[in-house]
Amino acid sequence: MSKEKVILSFVAVTVGLIVAAVAFYFYQGTKEIPKELQKPISILNPNSTPKPAVTLVIDEPKDESVSNTRVIKVSGKTDPDAMIIVLTDTDESVLNPTITGEFSTTVTIETGANPIQITAIGKNGETNTIERTITYSTESF
Repeated sequence: MSKEKVILSFVAVTVGLIVAAVAFYFYQGTKEIPKELQKPISILNPNSTPKPAVTLVIDEPKDESVSNTRVIKVSGKTDPDAMIIVLTDTDESVLNPTITGEFSTTVTIETGANPIQITAIGKNGETNTIERTITYSTESF
C-alpha cells in the first residue's frame, strides 16, 4: 500500500505542476503593460557605426603620405579635456590639448612604412583612435 501512495503522490504533484504552468502561461499572455510604463525601442541602422564619445580630427599627417624628412608633425583637434597619445614603432608622446582642443607634436619615423596611432582619451574614459601610415623615403618620384 505504501508503494501506491508514493506513485499517487508523484502523479498528483506532476498534474499540479502542469496545471500551474498552464495557468501561469495564460496569466502572462493576458497581462497588459500600461502606456506610461512602455518605452520606445530604438533600432540602429546596421550599416551605421556609433559615434565615438570623444572627438578626434587629424590635420597632419595625411594617411598614406610619403615624407622625405625623418621628423614629421602630428597635429589635430579634440575635446579640450581629452588626453592625446601618439604612438609609433619607436616613439610615444602624451599630450594635453589647448583650451580650444588643438594639439601638435613631432615624431621621428624610420625608413619605409611607419604606422602612427593617435588616440584621444576623454575625461570619462571613452576613446577614439585614428591610424595613419607615413612612408619615409629619400627617393624622388
